[in-house]
Amino acid sequence: MARLSNIPFEQLDDDLQKVRHEYDKELGGSDFVGALSHEPDLFKKFINYYLPLVSETRGKIDMRLTELTRLKVAEHNDCNL
Repeated sequence: MARLSNIPFEQLDDDLQKVRHEYDKELGGSDFVGALSHEPDLFKKFINYYLPLVSETRGKIDMRLTELTRLKVAEHNDCNL
């Protein structure tokens, strides 16, 4: 299985450092940001789509519950993490 290295926080540009702080605050972890930042422009496009979507549901569904649900669905479908 292919693995991506995690780009250190100090090497991320300012926008992605802010994204990483946001995920640390909301989920208590943000290592995946460093892994997905190998293509920063593509990842920023995803974040520009995804963060507003998450913000709309904030307060309705807890972010941690959302992430736990995603992990459980992946486990149920035998996804390799």
